[in-house]
Amino acid sequence: MTHTIYADYNKENITLLESFRSPNSETSMFKGIPMALFEKVTRLLPNKDRRIKFRGKSKLGYKRPAAHTIKEFADTFAVYYDNDTILHLGRP
Repeated sequence: MTHTIYADYNKENITLLESFRSPNSETSMFKGIPMALFEKVTRLLPNKDRRIKFRGKSKLGYKRPAAHTIKEFADTFAVYYDNDTILHLGRP
């Protein structure tokens, strides 16, 4: 069963989110979002069926796994939704 979510925001917030939209060929919904925007973006995007992956380079004293890092050492993050979830920015 497909879940469709409509996230209706003002133009400024939609423009912000669209600037980080992932290409259709990728499984993430948004990617490359700077950690400075973490609070704002996570408050905007619905929690249902959402996963967040933190990305970044290894730092002094922390050697990260190849696929991700922990929040404390992240430079950016990506947002994923389940395969059966469709997120639309704006009104239906």
